Amino acid sequence: MSVWNTTDGWGWLARLFHWVMALMIFAMIGFGFYMSGLDDLIAKFELVQTHKSVGFTVFVLALLRIVWRLVQRRTPALPETMPRWQVMASHVSHVGLYALMLFIPLTGWLMSSASPLNDEGAYPFRVPNMVFGLFEMPDPFQSGDKDLSALFHTMHETGVKLLIALLLVHVAAALKHAIVDRDAILRRMVRGR
Repeated sequence: MSVWNTTDGWGWLARLFHWVMALMIFAMIGFGFYMSGLDDLIAKFELVQTHKSVGFTVFVLALLRIVWRLVQRRTPALPETMPRWQVMASHVSHVGLYALMLFIPLTGWLMSSASPLNDEGAYPFRVPNMVFGLFEMPDPFQSGDKDLSALFHTMHETGVKLLIALLLVHVAAALKHAIVDRDAILRRMVRGR
């Protein structure tokens, strides 16, 4: 079991990145919807802090995954029978997924940074951008800007909706390859070859 990708399969590190991030992203989507519907402010505060921390982790893993993809440029070949439009759709959707893995955590951080709840004047009820209670993320601008926070909130939610749509297409395409086409695309992401 090699760390390196081949033209026949994905290396273990690429597969680990894929499945760990898939679990984290699906959990974060569910977590975000659950959290936004909560009325208990104390429980919501704790969940928001966890959401921020996991979002930071997703962002860092996405950066590492992109770096690994640039270092390890070899990828398994797509089936020769795959129509050109599907090849293009695959490339476009993967670029979209990578972009959203960066965009969503980034807009979440910017939304929280601009929020009046992050303002020093809100102490002792200030909600800082902490990562697992270990360190506070820097704020790129003055907290307390409701309009800016609302703009980033809209961008964050729009990004999540786009991500859900792309994930549905991604999962449907993977299942089509496994069930209808019976090719190796899904198997290679599960077993490597």
